[in-house]
Amino acid sequence: MAITANCTRAAVAVALLSMAASPAAAGQSDLERARAMYNEGRFDEAIAAAVSVKHKPDSVPSATLIEARARLERFRQNGDAGDLGAARAALVSLNPRVLAPQEIIEWQIGIGTALFLENQPGAAAEMFATILPSARERLSPGELDKLVEWWASTVARVAESQTGSARKDAYTAMLSAVRDELERNPLSWPASYWLVVAARGAGNLDDSWNAAITAWIRAGSQPEGERVRADLDRFVTQTLIPERAQARTGQRLDSKATETEIAAHTEQWRALVEHWRART
Repeated sequence: MAITANCTRAAVAVALLSMAASPAAAGQSDLERARAMYNEGRFDEAIAAAVSVKHKPDSVPSATLIEARARLERFRQNGDAGDLGAARAALVSLNPRVLAPQEIIEWQIGIGTALFLENQPGAAAEMFATILPSARERLSPGELDKLVEWWASTVARVAESQTGSARKDAYTAMLSAVRDELERNPLSWPASYWLVVAARGAGNLDDSWNAAITAWIRAGSQPEGERVRADLDRFVTQTLIPERAQARTGQRLDSKATETEIAAHTEQWRALVEHWRART
């Protein structure tokens, strides 16, 4: 009888706890649903789901953050300035001190993304660089890759805006940082790609060529592999091969000798990637 009574009391207690926790659990479920939609690239649905939970005061900061980041991504897709303005306003309205540690990182990523999209790559690069160390500890591998991609893109944009030794120095610093990231995580697809770009920008054309080959191989079995390979192929054939060929001939890009060298390099690249393409 004592055992039965104890079990009954325990069951009642569990039921009461479940009833008390259900509103919070429901709110968390809604936020998680919005976040999942954002991570899946379903930005319209993520925005709608985030807006739907804003009537719950405790959910407002997190929902606002998700909505802002989804609007930034939607702006990248359709170029609607309204999304960019709304995202900026939402990010500015947030007090980061009320966010969870990971959300503080996401808020800064949002600020950096908005700066980049508003053509402020220098400020964006600074924002991304300062949060990389803490992001490595708190973000998932997929989210961290996205951050590294944003950071490297902004650094390259800044470098391309410079000339002479300043441009080369910027790419040399980027090369060192990207190499460090790749040594930390050899499977980082953005680090693999941007190592190729940084080496070329620093004037190390042969190093860039070799990095492109290894990046192509690394990308083979990764989720982002096909996109990375497409980006690599475009960069190698449109930028690296012409510059490498011209450096070898010492002649103009439209000279017969350089054109012959370009054709030879292109054939070599095609043979290499075909040789290392997985067969199924």
